[in-house]
Amino acid sequence: MTMYFAKSDEETTRTLLKRIFERSAEAGIKDVVLPSTSGRVAKLAYETVPDPIKLTIVTHSVGFREPDGDEFDQEVKKLYTGTRHSILTATHLFRGIDGAFVKSAGGAYPPQVFATALRLFGQGTKVAVEIAIMAADAGMIRTDQWVVTAGGTSHGIDTAYIIKACHSNDLSLFKFGELIAIPSSL
Repeated sequence: MTMYFAKSDEETTRTLLKRIFERSAEAGIKDVVLPSTSGRVAKLAYETVPDPIKLTIVTHSVGFREPDGDEFDQEVKKLYTGTRHSILTATHLFRGIDGAFVKSAGGAYPPQVFATALRLFGQGTKVAVEIAIMAADAGMIRTDQWVVTAGGTSHGIDTAYIIKACHSNDLSLFKFGELIAIPSSL
């Protein structure tokens, strides 16, 4: 059953994390990919994740907001050290070097066009797809197995899918399996 959320906040995040972990167990899924800018989602997930689910947390890249700035809470990062879970801090797939040209010279490049198309289904859909591909490229999830990936509109998560990720060199292999949750204005 698909869940619909009117807002993206801590309550929605807690509710969706619970559903993600339930649905993962029902489907026999072992990998969950989550975004976390500051570390709040990562901390909530860490506190509630059941065995044997493995979390892959994808953060903003260092320098995303300001030169050399890391937005992710270092204390939360320490929680993950030495566990079955992992944290990926890397350049965002849809905001790489092309993003620098968009910022300085204007215009649109294919990654931004694709990201804009995904945003038609909400910001969380764009994030969920992007971080799953990033995790696959980093070798943190497999592309031949179903995983749960999530995204959010502003603070927290409000969108989740069961997907088979792909590597960034062949988007045609990306597969949507199931919509778990999405924002709704109705």
